[in-house]
Amino acid sequence: MSTAIVTHKDCILHDTGTNHPESKERLIAVNKTLKNFKSNKIKWFESNKVDLKYIYEVHSKDHFSIIKKMSPNENLYNIDGDTILSKYSLEAALKATGSVCMAVDLVLEKKFQNAFCPIRPPGHHAEPERAMGFCFFNNVAIAAYYAKLKYKVKKCAVIDFDVHHGNGTQKIFWNDPNMFYASTHQEGIFPGTGFKDEVGINDNIINVPLPAGTNSLLFKKSYEDIIFPKLKKFAPDVIFISAGFDAHIDDPLADFRLTKSDFYWITKELNKLSIKYCKGKLISCLEGGYNIKALSESCLEHVKGLIL
Repeated sequence: MSTAIVTHKDCILHDTGTNHPESKERLIAVNKTLKNFKSNKIKWFESNKVDLKYIYEVHSKDHFSIIKKMSPNENLYNIDGDTILSKYSLEAALKATGSVCMAVDLVLEKKFQNAFCPIRPPGHHAEPERAMGFCFFNNVAIAAYYAKLKYKVKKCAVIDFDVHHGNGTQKIFWNDPNMFYASTHQEGIFPGTGFKDEVGINDNIINVPLPAGTNSLLFKKSYEDIIFPKLKKFAPDVIFISAGFDAHIDDPLADFRLTKSDFYWITKELNKLSIKYCKGKLISCLEGGYNIKALSESCLEHVKGLIL
């Protein structure tokens, strides 16, 4: 089996205005780079919108209604200084979430070994009642509960290597011992969460805050010594990845010193673990990454790491 790439053209319609780091140009560049990579082990899919009942497993109906009500017919609406709604943002967000749920279908129905979803807006900062940090709906958390409800999956793990901590995913998983969340992230930056002592109801949350200047060696050591042993002990039925590429040395929003080869490494290692512990069931979705060249090159390495 091969790798599915699931996205939707409407993800590009989410307008964040001028000089915003989370721009449509990010996804345009990623899609162009991935489509120029010729492999008979990749197949592209266009998603549908997700059924709202799955969003309501993670977010309240009030949260959805407020976003819908705030969506402007013209111009832009600032939820906060970072998170901006345009006319088509809600549609883009629903298609983004739908992409990850469709990836779950393709992988759990054994049509594909694994999947990557190049989507926007991203999701890992979105909390049950709050849109923030460029995020409206928590794509990866919704997909995990989608897998649980539709396919009776018992245990899901999310590995988040975005340079910013996924406060939303952590908050959603906190009280569910069958949901595992592990994150490496830069300490002392947005969103100000992800301390080592934030461990969840059953030690199901693993946070590894790392200093500015973190390089390949420290990044890899954090996974090999801390996260991978905990992941193996948890023994997930499905692994999800919150794939943020803003830990790249060229990214303007943080101060890690990773390169595209590090993203190949972490992807390949997670792929090997998925084969050993959950029959290769691995689903990845795009989070951050704001240097367009670094992002598109890193996404390509990520996909190469998924291909068996």
